[in-house]
Amino acid sequence: MNSVRNEIQRKHLIVTDLDLSDCQQMQEIKSCHDSNHKVHKKHYSEKQVHTFSGNFNRRSRSAENCSEEHEPSIKQSIRINSYFNEVLQSKDKQMEKLLQRLATLHKFNEQFDVQNKELRSHIHTLEDRIESLQFEVANCSHCQELMQQRDKCLTENQTLASDVSMMKTLVYRLNVQIENYQDRLRLSKDVTNNTSSDDVVPHSSSKSTWEESDVQTHSLAPLLHSYDEMIRDKEHLIQQYKQEFEHFTGELKKALEENNSLLLQNESFRREVSSWREERTRLQAQIDVCRAKVEAQTRKSDLAKEKLMEVMHCYEQKIQSLVLDLEHLQAAYTRCKNELLALKSLKPNATDGMEHDLQECKALLEQLKEQYKDEKHMLVKSIEELQSQHVEDNRKISEMRIKNEALEKRLEEQRTSIEEFQNSVVSFQRTTEKIKRSRDRLKARLRIALQWNHKMEEGQVNIQSTWDALKRLETIVKHKESQVRGLHARHLQEIEKMQKKLFQKEETIRTILKGKLLIGENR
Repeated sequence: MNSVRNEIQRKHLIVTDLDLSDCQQMQEIKSCHDSNHKVHKKHYSEKQVHTFSGNFNRRSRSAENCSEEHEPSIKQSIRINSYFNEVLQSKDKQMEKLLQRLATLHKFNEQFDVQNKELRSHIHTLEDRIESLQFEVANCSHCQELMQQRDKCLTENQTLASDVSMMKTLVYRLNVQIENYQDRLRLSKDVTNNTSSDDVVPHSSSKSTWEESDVQTHSLAPLLHSYDEMIRDKEHLIQQYKQEFEHFTGELKKALEENNSLLLQNESFRREVSSWREERTRLQAQIDVCRAKVEAQTRKSDLAKEKLMEVMHCYEQKIQSLVLDLEHLQAAYTRCKNELLALKSLKPNATDGMEHDLQECKALLEQLKEQYKDEKHMLVKSIEELQSQHVEDNRKISEMRIKNEALEKRLEEQRTSIEEFQNSVVSFQRTTEKIKRSRDRLKARLRIALQWNHKMEEGQVNIQSTWDALKRLETIVKHKESQVRGLHARHLQEIEKMQKKLFQKEETIRTILKGKLLIGENR
């Protein structure tokens, strides 16, 4: 039981009181029932017995004794019934909880089945991919060519080894024969000076030592001639191999020098590229600053233009208003003049009041003219100042544009030079990067495949463990269900027994009461 609990706790499942034994459950329920009974006591009031003749409040001592004897049994039966009802309710609730948990477990099981199917399909795809990769590796043309070359080399090596072994045996036999012939010549002609010179062949002389001796007419002459030719060919091949080796070493030195020079050029290119990048960033910053200045100047010029347009508009409005005022004044002046002429014609002697009004009108006209001149002069000055400022702003903008164009040209030149350097650097790096990428891709694919395989194995182990835990829980639930069914059946049997006992007790009480009633009537 402890192992099952530990397994469920490991799988983050809830352990209920159903995992306890029946004795422990009964003890806990009894303790709860006793505590509830202590807190909540049921008070049963004494009921009056209703008969045909009336209510009997007073009882005899025998009836009271019988009722006192039967009351604890009735209370005990009621307590047992309430206890069994509570137990059944708790068991029903636990059954509902277990059914809910079973439903959730079935849902999780379905989800795990779906995930297992997906993982298995993914495993199959990975296995197919691994098989395809293995098939590609097995059917690699380059690998097959290398294997064929290796087989050819092995066969050639075997043939050469057999030839060498045969040549060794031939050389050994020929050496034995030569020694025999030398012994014979030494004995026949008593030649002692030429015994040591037969084994060594000088490379500088064109004619060998055995040709200078008397062995020319001997039967070994053709064999020795053939050996001399073979030795010359081998020496020629050795000289040729030496020359080729010297040529290869010279080319290798040149290649190493070129490689070192290219590495130095690459480092210099990298330094230049870094310097060009710094220059580019600096020029880009200058261009940004110049652009910001140009934008600020354009904004200022736009604001000046707007102000100038506003001033011109105000000036035009004021001029129009002044022109209208002048027209009104001229109209008033002509009207007054006509009235004055009419008055002069009517009254030759004008009054002093009208002359005073005329003088005021003239003074007002002069003031308006002076005000108009002052405003016109001020507006002309402001317009001239704004025009000069506008010209200066345009000149600054043109200078900044020229500087910007020069900086952009310089930046484009530097970009082209940087691109050329980058292309030259990239061309050196591409070959190595391609090989590294292909190798890294293969390694990454193999690593991913291994990781997926490991994960799939772990997932299968986890799924198996969860499945085992679910099976254990299912067995536990079935066992608890069987226990609950047995308890329910036992409780029903006990309830039926208690009902029968209560029915029997009620019948006995009724018979006793009927007997008492009959006794009372007889009395």
